[in-house]
Amino acid sequence: MQIALANPSQFQRVKEFFYNNLSDQQDAIYSNEFLCPLGINAAIRRNQMIVATVHGDIVGALRFYRKKTQNIISLYQFAIRVDYRGYNLLEEMLSVLSDSPIVSMCPVHSQFNQYYLKAGWQLHEQKKQFNAWMYHHK
Repeated sequence: MQIALANPSQFQRVKEFFYNNLSDQQDAIYSNEFLCPLGINAAIRRNQMIVATVHGDIVGALRFYRKKTQNIISLYQFAIRVDYRGYNLLEEMLSVLSDSPIVSMCPVHSQFNQYYLKAGWQLHEQKKQFNAWMYHHK
C-alpha cells in the first residue's frame, strides 16, 4: 500500500473514488461541496489531498487543510473503500500529516458520530448543529 499526497494526474480517479464511496444520502454529508469535482481538483492542486493506493487502485482518500491561525489540521472529507474499512486506514493516512491535532466536524444527529467514538476520537466541542471531533496522533 502507498499513502501519499495526490497529484494532478490522479484527479479523475480521485473524483470517481469519491463519487463511488460517498453519497449525498449519507447523513454525515452536510454540504454538496463534498461531492464537487472543482473542490477535489483544487485540493489536489494545493497538496491538500492524501490517497491510499493498492496496485494503483485508490482504496482511501482524504481532504484536509491546515488552519492558519492555529496549529490544527481540519479533516474536511474522507472515504475508505468498503473492503478496506475496519483496518485503521484513516489513521495510517492521517499519520502522513504531522503531529498536529486533527479536527473533523460531524452533524450532531448523524449516525457517523459513532464512527468517531469507536475510532478513539475525542469530542472536542459542540458548535450549533455540529460535533467537533479531535484526533491526536498516537
